[in-house]
Amino acid sequence: MGEPATRDREHSHRRQAARVDLEVEVSFNDHSNFYVGFSENISEGGLFVATYNLQPVGTEIEIKFGLPDGTEIETVGVVRWVRDPRDREGEIPPGLGIQFRVLTERQLDSIREFTSLQDPIFFPD
Repeated sequence: MGEPATRDREHSHRRQAARVDLEVEVSFNDHSNFYVGFSENISEGGLFVATYNLQPVGTEIEIKFGLPDGTEIETVGVVRWVRDPRDREGEIPPGLGIQFRVLTERQLDSIREFTSLQDPIFFPD
């Protein structure tokens, strides 16, 4: 996956950074299958991928996506929560909340730069 990992992102499950909108294609695999979904939002701690290819919480997956400035991010994440389409009604898409486990300093800096230039998303408690 390119550069050696310089930062291990294993920490609390609580959201610690502001989320911002990001709508890009995300490819991911769980070491046995390859999937494609679309991100809805990102923070320096992780991203939400809208997909019907749901994976169990705790699944480690390799993910790849691009930021609007052309930076390609290829890293490892872990599924921290799942939005199942059977759990909710309406227009809320199913998908996966993925926490970044390993980011290089360059990747983290690119994500921070992108998120700092966007308006944060506020979720009601």
